[in-house]
Amino acid sequence: MLKYSIIPKPVRYDAKETEIEISTKTNVLCSEEFVEVGKFLTSYLKTNPDGQSNSIRIKKVNGIAKEGYALYTENGDVYIKASTEAGAFYGAVTLKWILLQSPKKNGVARVSGFFIEDKPQYDHRGLLLDESRHFFGIDTVKKLLDNMSMLKLNVFHWHLADDHGYRLESKAFPLLNEIGSVRKSNGLGKYQDNETYGPFYYTFEQVEEIVSYASSLHISVVPEIDMPGHCSEFLASYPHLSSSDEKVEVAVINGVIPNLLNVTDEGLYDFLGTLFDEICPLFPDARFHIGSDEAVYTQWEKNEKIQQFMKDNSIGNEKQLQIYFINRVAKMLSERGKRAVAWSDCLEENVDESVICQLWRSQDKAHILPQAEKRDIVVSLTNHFYLDYSHKALPINSVYSFNEKALKLNKLNKKINGIEAALWSEFITNESSLECGVFPRLSAVAEVGWTALDNRNIYDFKRREKFYLLMLKGRNINYYRPKNRPFGWWLGNIYSMGENGLDYQKNEKKKERERIN
Repeated sequence: MLKYSIIPKPVRYDAKETEIEISTKTNVLCSEEFVEVGKFLTSYLKTNPDGQSNSIRIKKVNGIAKEGYALYTENGDVYIKASTEAGAFYGAVTLKWILLQSPKKNGVARVSGFFIEDKPQYDHRGLLLDESRHFFGIDTVKKLLDNMSMLKLNVFHWHLADDHGYRLESKAFPLLNEIGSVRKSNGLGKYQDNETYGPFYYTFEQVEEIVSYASSLHISVVPEIDMPGHCSEFLASYPHLSSSDEKVEVAVINGVIPNLLNVTDEGLYDFLGTLFDEICPLFPDARFHIGSDEAVYTQWEKNEKIQQFMKDNSIGNEKQLQIYFINRVAKMLSERGKRAVAWSDCLEENVDESVICQLWRSQDKAHILPQAEKRDIVVSLTNHFYLDYSHKALPINSVYSFNEKALKLNKLNKKINGIEAALWSEFITNESSLECGVFPRLSAVAEVGWTALDNRNIYDFKRREKFYLLMLKGRNINYYRPKNRPFGWWLGNIYSMGENGLDYQKNEKKKERERIN
């Protein structure tokens, strides 16, 4: 049993009978490559070393897995060894977990000795935040990144454009901000109101700030601009991109909306090329998510010019037309140094092999898994990783129970890049409801992504989770408590999640609106 409660669980943990002291006088010494990791620890410890006390020594050592580390106590000192800065950072994060739990007196922490060896099972350990439906702002995003880093999650999937709003500044296409980032209602679906929502979007400078902040925590930011469906915000702003003559507004209804880009129009690719030239430099990560889910083909079927284009180009059906679009967009992104990512329902065998698949629907496994020999896959199955589902619909045990062997994914490990949770925000309207959806379930997501199946145990996890809940409480995070049970299938401000139910959530909604404005 681990002396200290650490999430995600390390590969190896050996307790020692020795004890050391860590204080503000402790030296933090590091290899030149790991200076930033040293700063991370000194910032937490608020060090003022006297040169005489013990040390935390962060060393570069070849041969350790790229995100792996060794962390141990020896002769009164603490050692972190890693081959990469990411590995050293995760060693420092584990040390922070230990220090948070160590008894303290007069500014001195008494730490029981340990030897830890650790590395993640998956490269991709992510969380999606949907800010098209509801916009949370830079402070909320940074707070979420902080909490991701404590769980060793390394991908922030930023869903920035959908039917309900375009959330990036655009100098090339200003109507995306003037029109596309505004809608007629704050609430969506049957919860519509008469409050104009927007304009809400991130400036280039704010994006740069968030990306830089995430990078300091070894988190990559992957943007998503959904297309050719989920595109009402595009069509409201620039109607000439549409497959229909019908007037389109930024959506205030939920569900799948049958608006499609006209993928047979060469002008669309000129538009996207200019847009990509604007967006791609903002995000250093090589991945660019193009969505491509839930495309309803009605407009294409009714459009005579589109049907003629399909005949002229020997495109047999609308599904193949969508694949034609995906392949063209993937090529455009490749020319800009990016690799396309798309949702699983649109990916058939003849989609370019470079396109990464995000597997979200169980029914897609039949046509996706045979592609795993050639295509990278990230798993985001709804019945394990959709955090906008209520805690009744998706309890933390269901998150933790993800089993790649039972799903026959283990045979494809070389192509399964990892896992990613998703928080869609149709009914998540403020920071409080966001936190209630994410926490504490994100801890289970982190352990599933980091810790190998044969090293996981739900009862051991629940024991270690007790300290994690105390840490969330200490950070004033509105994590889910069973006494505040949301009813129904979805989370959101319409459900009783706070201490005072609906009144609590309405007040939070009002405060969030005032803060953003």
